[in-house]
Amino acid sequence: MKPSIYFRADGGTSIGMGHIVRCLALAEMLKEDFQIVFSLQKPDINTVAMLIDTSDWITHLRKTNNYIKEAISIADTLSSNDIVVLDGYNFNTQYQQIIKNSGCKLVCIDDLHAWHQVADVVINHAEGVAESDYSAESYTKFCLGLNYVLLRPAFLKPKTTLRRITSVKKVFISMGAADINNITQKFTEALIQIKGIEEIHLMLGAINPNLGSIDKLIAENKHVNIIKHFNISAEELATLLKNCDVSICPASSISLESSAIGIGLVSGYTAVNQLGILNGLINHNAAISFGDMNLLSDAEIKNKFESIANNPEQLNEIISNQSKMIDGKSPERLRMVFKNLSGKKKNVDVHFRFAEEKDTDLYFNWANDDAVRANSFNQEPIVYENHVKWFHTKLKSEECFFYLFLSQENKPAGQVRIDKIGDEVIIGISVDKEFRGYSLGAKMLVMACDDYLKKQPRATIIAYIKKENTDSLNIFVKAGFSNIVEVMEHNSESYKLTKKLS
Repeated sequence: MKPSIYFRADGGTSIGMGHIVRCLALAEMLKEDFQIVFSLQKPDINTVAMLIDTSDWITHLRKTNNYIKEAISIADTLSSNDIVVLDGYNFNTQYQQIIKNSGCKLVCIDDLHAWHQVADVVINHAEGVAESDYSAESYTKFCLGLNYVLLRPAFLKPKTTLRRITSVKKVFISMGAADINNITQKFTEALIQIKGIEEIHLMLGAINPNLGSIDKLIAENKHVNIIKHFNISAEELATLLKNCDVSICPASSISLESSAIGIGLVSGYTAVNQLGILNGLINHNAAISFGDMNLLSDAEIKNKFESIANNPEQLNEIISNQSKMIDGKSPERLRMVFKNLSGKKKNVDVHFRFAEEKDTDLYFNWANDDAVRANSFNQEPIVYENHVKWFHTKLKSEECFFYLFLSQENKPAGQVRIDKIGDEVIIGISVDKEFRGYSLGAKMLVMACDDYLKKQPRATIIAYIKKENTDSLNIFVKAGFSNIVEVMEHNSESYKLTKKLS
């Protein structure tokens, strides 16, 4: 039976649907390996319809503001094999601790960093956020930035070509399902005054309290085709964005979905928790920022947007920059995080032999593994012909040791390479994706280093690890590497660690 993941999130008029959309994206990534349960306070029929295809079960919680009582009630139903994901503004330290006391694993999706985290994992896909921005337990693992972007499958499909915009005729607007301040109507009123705009597509929520005034605006302005969209699927939204020239939305999940599709993007913020994503978009030059969208007047919007419409090359540059932001591999990274949390891994014993020419393709596949490339200093895919030449040269070298680790069943489990390059003895490691989560990394490092240092007792083995790769840092420290110093390696902020005979 699959282990269970319980998603606790809410949506509605006051907070919008962002928490639910993020959890839905994560659930889509995990549903093949886990049983998915959503727990929500009195969800409406549209929310249930959104979740039903991805969920194995939807639990309707009683409406309450007593979240501590709710946490106690939920904790009573959990076991140590369960994982709970929290996404919302009411799941503070006390709530988290009550859930953790059940013995389950806890993941928090948190873009506020407003309280101490006791979660096992914290996810925040906004760029520019550091672990130091959080107060957390020493065991808390952080999944930060666009490598862990929470997008639904329709937005992670690889693009074959980038679009080029020659004129702005079709505009998409989404200000969230609730949009209490009716920013949608304000932007629509400004855009209908701009020559050349032929279609305006409004993505609206049934919970929006301003639908009547929007309908009146549409009825009074037949010269522009204003089209409303409710409850559209991720696939329908992706198609709609591909057919529009510009997307106007705050810096929430919809802005990242727009970026993943590749579209002229006008963004800003309607709430302060969106500033992290907005700053990331600005730093990538992947959007034009309108700042606080609550404060803009019709005239300001009209003047700003007319300038954008008259300069399509600026939009094409934005689309080009967007293509470099999201690599589409966040599902693989997050699946591994949750598999490691599930605690279903058994102990694996390994032994090693030295690599041979027959292992050429095995090492090529390991080298081009997505996780390996992401943590490498050179992240470009490796060309097979170059690999063959390099690998065969290294096999003949007396300075290079390829330790190939095998399971009890003689399945290749991973490799450690110790190579004397110039004056330094450099070590590197990779674990086959089938064997990740078995705590093999430190074991492999110890075995390889022990063998190497018997042969070269005066050597000092050096590891270079990128700063953001905290998992590798922990593995090397566990394997006895020490003397950690901060260095620049291949233009990346890194740690340098060493190990030698004591």
